[in-house]
Amino acid sequence: MSRLEQGEKEFVSGFGDLAPDAAASAAAEHGRTQEIDARGISSPLHVLRAHRALRAMQPGEQLRVLTTSEQTIAEFQSLVKHVVGYELLSQEQIGDEVVHLLRRKR
Repeated sequence: MSRLEQGEKEFVSGFGDLAPDAAASAAAEHGRTQEIDARGISSPLHVLRAHRALRAMQPGEQLRVLTTSEQTIAEFQSLVKHVVGYELLSQEQIGDEVVHLLRRKR
């Protein structure tokens, strides 16, 4: 496992140590939303982690991403504009944090 994959594992929560395919299956089975805690992470790593997590998910599954920069609002809007198959459900700023909710469409 590469160092990036090991680091990635720290930020995706909800399914413990399951492999990405197993995590996607578990999410579909249980209807859970996966979450990435990208607070304090510099750009563009939070978008890359979200993109990687969404690719591993099944259609209809949701991903919640926590960030600490207002700049990420435009970055996630750009992600769904340029990547077919992702949908931005909501973006909400709560204090210093921004919460993005995305869904894999297909």
